[in-house]
Amino acid sequence: MHIFFVLLFGGKIGRVVIGNFFFIKIKKVAISPIVIHCFVTYEEGSGWSLFKKSLVLLMPAVVNIAMGVLVSYDLLFIKIFSLFIGINSLLPIPYLQTDGYLMFKEVKQTLHMKK
Repeated sequence: MHIFFVLLFGGKIGRVVIGNFFFIKIKKVAISPIVIHCFVTYEEGSGWSLFKKSLVLLMPAVVNIAMGVLVSYDLLFIKIFSLFIGINSLLPIPYLQTDGYLMFKEVKQTLHMKK
């Protein structure tokens, strides 16, 4: 989802990393058999508003939460895991550089620039 909105708003993708362990680098893409952490580096398009930045940062969490709510109870593991990942992504945890923390930094920077 990060990639989709970055490209939609005219940004440039720098690097895509999926997972924490056993990286295999293939033309700036690192893939792990154990997907615990994912991130995308990108350059913003010119003049991105806080709304556009929030869509780029928070949509993966929103999609995970929506999936956790909408998936049937027959797929209980996927339901719980999606909710866990979505909620965890929204928490502002500095050490993990979660989407919630990155959004907090963007809001803080935007408010600081308005002063």
